[in-house]
Amino acid sequence: MKTKLLTLAIFAMATLFTAPVYAQVSFGTRHGLAISTLSKTGDFYDNDEMHFSYTGGIFVTAPVKGVFAIQPELNYICKGRSSETSGLLETSYQSRYHYLQLPVLARFNTHLSMTEKTKVYFNAGPYVAALLKSQNKPENVTEWKDDSYSGVDKDPDLGLVLGMGVTFPVKKLTLQADLRYDMGLSKVNFQPDDYHTKAMSLSLGILF
Repeated sequence: MKTKLLTLAIFAMATLFTAPVYAQVSFGTRHGLAISTLSKTGDFYDNDEMHFSYTGGIFVTAPVKGVFAIQPELNYICKGRSSETSGLLETSYQSRYHYLQLPVLARFNTHLSMTEKTKVYFNAGPYVAALLKSQNKPENVTEWKDDSYSGVDKDPDLGLVLGMGVTFPVKKLTLQADLRYDMGLSKVNFQPDDYHTKAMSLSLGILF
């Protein structure tokens, strides 16, 4: 796990710090709310078992040609499921997974706008996420307990991001509101079913 996490961090830093070779590169930070669940392959969500958490990170937007740009990011996101049942006694518990996520998004800056300086964009691309830790909490228990893997490696999560947003000025700042959907393609370990991560997030960012 340490090797995978180190490789991910090196790749993320290399991507972020080599981006300035492009012209008009902008940097930013984003913070917001993630609504997530775990669901089977083919299910976009399970709206009875949502988990709410903070998400945030940094990103670089590097223009490629015309309205197209590349946007690598390094984010923290917590995904989980608010209730799951296991065992003969049908014990209910919550589970959550803390990830360090690296998406590399293709960004399309449209000509749609409400004002001259307010622009709408769409983005999409793959991500790889290193699992920092996972936790569980039985029903009627207040504290989360870290899962013990007994030396078993924690596999990374691979998936896709689809999203859209708008950039707009506020005084001397340029802000960015971003709505996105993360769809995990990797099976989550130590779950009673063939679950994958799913998350919808809304964040507000500042461009520098």
